[in-house]
Amino acid sequence: MQVIAAAMLVGVLGLACLRPVVARAASSTASRRGALAFFSAGSTAPRRQHRLPVAGAGPRTGAALVQTRAAAVTIAAAETVDATEKLKDIYTLTEKEIEEFLQTELKQPRYRAKQVYAWLYQRGATSFDDMNDLPKALRAGLAEHFALGCLEVAFEQVSKDGTIKRAYRLADGQLIESVLMPYEDGRRTACISSQAGCAMGCAFCQTGQMGFARQLTDAEIFQQALLFSRDLAKEGLYRLSNVVFMGEGEPLNNRKQVFSAVRRLNSDLKIGARHITVSTVGLVPRIRDLADTVDDLEGEGGLLSQIKLAVSLHATTDRGRTAIMPVNKRFPIAELMSACQYYVQRTNRRISFEWALISGQNDSPKVADELGRLLAPLKGKCHVNVINVNPTTGFDGKPGGKASMERFLNILNEDWGIPATMRVSWRGGCVLRLLSISVFLFFFPCLSFYFLFVVCCFSLS
Repeated sequence: MQVIAAAMLVGVLGLACLRPVVARAASSTASRRGALAFFSAGSTAPRRQHRLPVAGAGPRTGAALVQTRAAAVTIAAAETVDATEKLKDIYTLTEKEIEEFLQTELKQPRYRAKQVYAWLYQRGATSFDDMNDLPKALRAGLAEHFALGCLEVAFEQVSKDGTIKRAYRLADGQLIESVLMPYEDGRRTACISSQAGCAMGCAFCQTGQMGFARQLTDAEIFQQALLFSRDLAKEGLYRLSNVVFMGEGEPLNNRKQVFSAVRRLNSDLKIGARHITVSTVGLVPRIRDLADTVDDLEGEGGLLSQIKLAVSLHATTDRGRTAIMPVNKRFPIAELMSACQYYVQRTNRRISFEWALISGQNDSPKVADELGRLLAPLKGKCHVNVINVNPTTGFDGKPGGKASMERFLNILNEDWGIPATMRVSWRGGCVLRLLSISVFLFFFPCLSFYFLFVVCCFSLS
């Protein structure tokens, strides 16, 4: 009995630590995407099959967490300081605007603006105090007038291979997802969101099942990548090399803000246009509009005509695609393929097609042949990224097996000459297990001693 009593006491103490984390997650339910959805959905962003070992990921902020035996970790963000909500976000200013402010308000010489700008976008400052080559009075003046960003890290998961998945909390309480993906060749790719939620309603997508909340601003979009870039800059080993708009939302349904963010990725983070990918479920008029930016090469078309376009396809017939992607009712496959051909002809750029492999639905040799035939007119100008579908609570489809994946790829590559690559999705590993336990303990504290014993068993296994 003494042992049980001691275990229960430890359980209660553990519960006191777990409750604030779960309570913060529950407070975000008004955003229609609480923390539970973040941990259960998994990332829909494509990943190449090879993965990095833990040691190969290199040091990072909180590296000790990566070195734990758990497959991933969860951390809670610091509390938001109410005062910062009244301050202007310094990242919304151009270098010229920073220069004007420093000269007129803080009576600083012009060259200070370049120093501040370098700290913001190249040297990874996480606070104004980090800018240690600036006078103390200048740092205090900046902190008095500006906030350093508009995003708050609400939750973070770190995979054993170094993949980092975050939920950012916006000023109005909405949660959005972003992922940083490391590759063996040194690339670091950020997968970012363009909307809070999504209105497209794709059956296999967790975000689509949750519905649409609102458009993101260009600052909210850009800063998802900026924060990853900032962390990498502080580590000093790698830089953010690629950005893909494959997080929450339909990018071409928020194109003004997305394209503004693209310009900032290029100008402020120095990410080349050909290293930026914008995905779409197949909004035909928007694809044609993007193709027509070649008519404005002296303006924004010089940049936008060079970005990569990825189209979510997932089926070869209108009946099959409409069943999982309602957008197909408005823009059927024939119209979509016509727009894709128009895009390739006008931009001379290769287009990617995303294919979520669903067992028994779109993974058969027959479907692979149909896909090869559908894409034959684009041969030499397209590529297929095949990814196993992520199981979600609102979709019955299961991932395709290894054999069906290999067969599918072989038919496209060998029989049709359509380049196709298998990619894998990252999931949170034991974080999901640990979060489930913490939630259970929150509602059933009397059983906490038992589950603490279970957690210990997992840790020692």
